[in-house]
Amino acid sequence: MVTKKIPVTVISGYLGAGKTTLVNHLLAYKAGGEIGVIVNEFGEVGIDGDLIVADEEALIEIRNGCICCTVRTDLVTGVKFLLERSHRQLDRLIVETSGLADPAPVLQTFLTDTDLLTRVELESVVTLVDAANFQRQIGDGVAREQIAFADLIVLNKVDLLDLDDIAPLERDLRTLNPVATFVRTVHSEVTADSLLGVHRFSLPNLLAIEPGILQDAHDHEHDNSITSCAVKTGDPLDPDRFNRWVNQLVQQQGQQLMRMKGVLNFHGEARQFYFHSVHMLLDAKPGRPWPSDEARQSRFVFIGRHLDGNALQSGFLDCVRDVSRRPVAHPVV
Repeated sequence: MVTKKIPVTVISGYLGAGKTTLVNHLLAYKAGGEIGVIVNEFGEVGIDGDLIVADEEALIEIRNGCICCTVRTDLVTGVKFLLERSHRQLDRLIVETSGLADPAPVLQTFLTDTDLLTRVELESVVTLVDAANFQRQIGDGVAREQIAFADLIVLNKVDLLDLDDIAPLERDLRTLNPVATFVRTVHSEVTADSLLGVHRFSLPNLLAIEPGILQDAHDHEHDNSITSCAVKTGDPLDPDRFNRWVNQLVQQQGQQLMRMKGVLNFHGEARQFYFHSVHMLLDAKPGRPWPSDEARQSRFVFIGRHLDGNALQSGFLDCVRDVSRRPVAHPVV
């Protein structure tokens, strides 16, 4: 008896491109049956796992490293554990990589692990590209690798560009990947049936880019200047103080602060607030109400180059409503 393999969609893209938003769109449509999700965070404090609307039993979060290198074995373990623990048969898997993950070792994991080969198969590699910040990011080797390995390129945030600038941007992307399918979108809104259930992955195309991918170790080392710093506090934040601080911060350090994200507990607010930024672009919106049985805790992550973790954490904690109770900052790098 031949067991049907579970299709895997790898969702890649640089920091802040909109990967988690895309995953939630796919889950909301319930396309392709029951979907298991593995989400990878670069920092020690997880944010994206809380923002994904998957069934708790069908979600695994891998933190404090990229699944292309330091926590790569966790990817294999996570996939196998997810396949075995769900009370419902999963119909497909989505793997959301961190914004700093090189796709090659991730794909190699699915192509060379003998157990996974009998249970899952790569369906497509989807790479989101942040149209508004592409020119800043394309100098990074990881960003170029993410584009080169894509089967489908989702050009996101096109509303932030003039229409005349989109076609030249796509031409630049095609110099890195001439065979991928392109989709333009706003807020990562891609119809599920155009992404899931379409087998786009091609091993011959992959071998043309990386001839030794089935044999080589493909160890990946990140730019040592890029680090993450995280801060947590159970004390409520003053929203006005936070807004002043974060706007001043991006004006002063927006170029080196590649990504900020957080779940915020504002004083007098019954809902969680979700905060995201990419360089100078900021976005904050209310989320789900705080559950009565869950501690209200703000968690915030900074990712960037040459970060001063102590200064960033102190600045965030200065936004606590009662500053006299402010906790001492302890860097997480």
